[in-house]
Formats: sequence, C-alpha cells, structure tokens
Amino acid sequence: MENTLNTGSPVVSVVMSAYNAESFLHEAIESVLNQTFQQFELIIINDGSTDSTLSIIKSFQDHRIKIIENDKNRGLIYSLNKGIELSKGKYIARMDADDICMPSRLENQVRMFELNQNAVIVGSNYYLLYQSKLKHIKNRNDSDYQKAVLIFTPCFCHPTVMMKNIFSQYNLSYHPNFLHAEDFKLWTDMAQYGTFLNVAKPLLKYRHHTKQVSNQYHENQLKISSDIRSAYLQKLGFKITDEQLNIINLIGDNIFIRTLESLEAIEMVLLLLHKQNNTLQVFNTTSFSTFLLKFWFDSCGNTSLGLTAYHLFFKSQIASLSHVTSRQKLILFAKCCIRRFN
Repeated sequence: MENTLNTGSPVVSVVMSAYNAESFLHEAIESVLNQTFQQFELIIINDGSTDSTLSIIKSFQDHRIKIIENDKNRGLIYSLNKGIELSKGKYIARMDADDICMPSRLENQVRMFELNQNAVIVGSNYYLLYQSKLKHIKNRNDSDYQKAVLIFTPCFCHPTVMMKNIFSQYNLSYHPNFLHAEDFKLWTDMAQYGTFLNVAKPLLKYRHHTKQVSNQYHENQLKISSDIRSAYLQKLGFKITDEQLNIINLIGDNIFIRTLESLEAIEMVLLLLHKQNNTLQVFNTTSFSTFLLKFWFDSCGNTSLGLTAYHLFFKSQIASLSHVTSRQKLILFAKCCIRRFN
C-alpha cells in the first residue's frame, strides 16, 4: 500500500469542524496526529468559536494542520463543505471535535479503499463513549444491506466514515436544506456511485453527550428524515403511498409501538418492500432479506404488546426470510417481556 500511495500530496484529508469545542478538542486532534498512517492533512474549521478553541488548535505545531477560520459561526454544513472544497486528498475522513480516532483508523480505511476500487464510503465499527463507559457498536460489511438501511435511517455513524473524494466530480455536498440530517442525505446521494463498505473493528470512540445536535434538534430531524426517505425510495423505483411512508417513518424514527394495528401495518409495509424488491432487483435478495428481518425484529422488540408481538414475529413470512438464531429468540423474548410494562 505504501508504494502505491507514495505521493507528494496527502492521501487523506481529515475534515473537522470545531465550534466552542475546548472540552475535548485537544484529545481529538492528538488522536489524528498519532495515526499509524501519516500521509494526511488535517483541515480544522474554527466556526466562530468564542472559547479557547482557536488557541488549542494553534498549540499544535504540525505542518499537516490547516486552520480555516469562519468570519462568524456559520454551522456544520457550511464548515464541512468549505473543508471538503479545500481538501487535496484522494479520500476524505470525517472527524468531530469531541471524538477520538483509534491509532490505526486511517490505515485500515485506506487499505480497504485500495483493495476495493469501486468503494465510495468506508465506515467502521466504533465505541460509543458515555462518560467513562465504552460500548462496542457493530456494523455490517455488506453494501446492499447498508444501502437498504437508508430506506429507514443513516447506515453509518457520521464521524466514522472515510469517503472517496468525488464531490466536485458529481456535484455532491452536504445540503443546507437538510440541516441536522445532512449526513443521511449525503449517503443517499452517494449510493448510486459505488459500494459502501465497513471495517469490522472499532476505529473511533464516539462521544455521547446532551449537547449533540441529535439531542437538541430531534423534532426537526424527524421531518427532514421523512423527506429523505421518500426521495430515496422514489429514486430506487419503490412505489409507496403517504400512509405507507408514515409507517416507514415509525420504523425509521424508532417510535415505540403501542397497538397491534401499528405493528401489523409495519409487517405489511416490510412485506411490500420485499415484494417490490423481488421485482425491481434493486438489492441483493439475501442482503435485503437480512435487512427486513433486522427491522422486523427491532419493531417487534419495541412494543408494549408483550408476547403478542413475540408470537406475531414468528408467524410472519418475514421471519422465514433469514435465519433467526437461538440467541436472537431469547433477546426478543426478553425485550417483549420487559417492554410490556412501558
């Protein structure tokens, strides 16, 4: 890999936006500079910070750091697009100012790109970091599965991704009309240009805290996410009614189900997607069946219906589309029993 990538320009542009990020910024920058793969530039956009963010950035004396200063606080979308526009790398890695890269993150993702020339996004497993506790979150290395997940929800944790730098080639960007769901929209836009891959090891510690956008602007995200789902399904050729889109939103927004009618409606929509995909052949049948089973499993485990939901899960044709392990059966049984009283 070193021979094929031994060029004067950076191979990877790491793009980080920072706004009043003094609490965790030093550790985030340090985790990028200490990568085992060293052919990168780190573009940091100081987005009008009023705390010590800028002085923390300037405390690092490293020629790979490129500091961009916005004239005022312009927000994440503007800052990321500005960083991408200035990127010189073959690949662009996202990084947030409060997360931590594992030392071999860039090396692992670049290697996967170099071994898979059709790839446009490479994500990874990650650790969810809450206070001092770590939880390993796994993702699938299956492009059709990942793209099917976009029917409901983003298929990558945003700061884990590395993307092929095809933004100017296809006029791609983080779209300002999709504020607080800009990553979801971008994945649906990039899906047509190549494969989605995932490194099956945790390459990032993703910090969870109450100031995150996903916690502050939840209601706005729900509306925008519905628009993204509708446009994506239409682009793929799936035909759905407004009522069916509302059910898809129940699934994608992870709404707690309290009526049998709602759960049965979810089953019918999943079966409709299965039937239409068999005709359209948008996604590999095995990958799509695994995807449908996952969201049927999650839906049945996210109700107050108790064992009614458990029995409905196995009665459905969806349960026969892919293998259900004994462990999954136990997990679903436990969820149905516990959430019966929510």
